[in-house]
Amino acid sequence: MDGATLDSEQFMEMPDACPITQRVIIVSSFPSGIHELVRDLSDGCFDVLVFHHWEQGIRNALGADLLIFDLTPYVNNEEMFAIKSLVLQETEDIPSLILVKESMLSRLDQGLQNQELLVWPARPQEVLYHAQRIIRNGEKRKSASRLLVGTSPAIYKDLWIDRKKMSVYRSGAKIELTKTEYELLVKLLEQEGAVLSREELLEQVWGTSFLGGSNVVDVHIKSLRKKLGDRAANSVYITTVRGVGYRLAD
Repeated sequence: MDGATLDSEQFMEMPDACPITQRVIIVSSFPSGIHELVRDLSDGCFDVLVFHHWEQGIRNALGADLLIFDLTPYVNNEEMFAIKSLVLQETEDIPSLILVKESMLSRLDQGLQNQELLVWPARPQEVLYHAQRIIRNGEKRKSASRLLVGTSPAIYKDLWIDRKKMSVYRSGAKIELTKTEYELLVKLLEQEGAVLSREELLEQVWGTSFLGGSNVVDVHIKSLRKKLGDRAANSVYITTVRGVGYRLAD
């Protein structure tokens, strides 16, 4: 009886789960200097990913709700100018926040001064306020952060598809797909959630001259799912429509 009471009390003391989480990507050459930022954002119900390399962080940024650039390690104007050019060219449509030292403010050029800036270190409440405000203001942009097709790159959830190179990435890591697996994924992306029958996939991926049975589609979808880390039950990327074919998962 006492044990049951104790378990109940412990359960009541458990913190509430986050009702919703938003994804923040931080790009920092020296992440050890911003561990408090990562902690504060995580405590504030943000999912946080940290990348050391600028190109890798930017490549994953299209799937994020907020992108944070850490400029605090840079001491000269040439370094900051190079980073500024990269940031402004590649992430202009993504809500962004730039961390700077107070001593850097007088040396920032007009391009950086016009960006959302936060002097670091900052108080946790200030960090969360800026993050929530920037994301809220950025929600006017197209909700295609979940699914962007017809462009390169194409974005679906945490997948990043470089159409020019026929390459697929998940969280920055390249997934090695065969040409057929890649084309199957692209065809499903282009349908934006509509169902493609096995026969339609056979015609569009293999061509009308293909003489095999439609089970060849199932075999390749199974292989594609495995490489994506997906599964037929409770699928994240590809859903089976029984007796018909496949579509993107919700």
